[in-house]
Amino acid sequence: MMSPLEMNDAELIEQIENCTLSPSFFTHEVMLRMSWILIQNYGVKEATNRNCKIKENYFNNALEGNKFNYPLTKAYTEILHYFMEKSSTKDLDKLLREFPRLRYNFKKLVKTHYGYDILKEHRTEDPKPIGQPILFTF
Repeated sequence: MMSPLEMNDAELIEQIENCTLSPSFFTHEVMLRMSWILIQNYGVKEATNRNCKIKENYFNNALEGNKFNYPLTKAYTEILHYFMEKSSTKDLDKLLREFPRLRYNFKKLVKTHYGYDILKEHRTEDPKPIGQPILFTF
């Protein structure tokens, strides 16, 4: 079985869509990469929609659970897009090195984005960020 690092972008998306990616490989970095690929291919709005559909299907079928979190999935796409706009790099690994909070402190970024902890509440609702869509201060 190939790891996500060995797959090209199309193979990774296909395995997630088909629910053939091993759940042990469905990590935070894989979810960031999936968001990156979708944003690059479709733009942020369509990427958000596709990301939600793909992840919900994966959670329901491959993970056989009801832990899919719509607001969190939406946040993955919106927050990543925000940092993509702030950077000149066109490479995900470089972006993650430039903004290490994407990799290591994503939970806090999500709380900043929404103004409260969506990981404990509102799995299916579409919460609105407080004020402008993303209010980061760096």
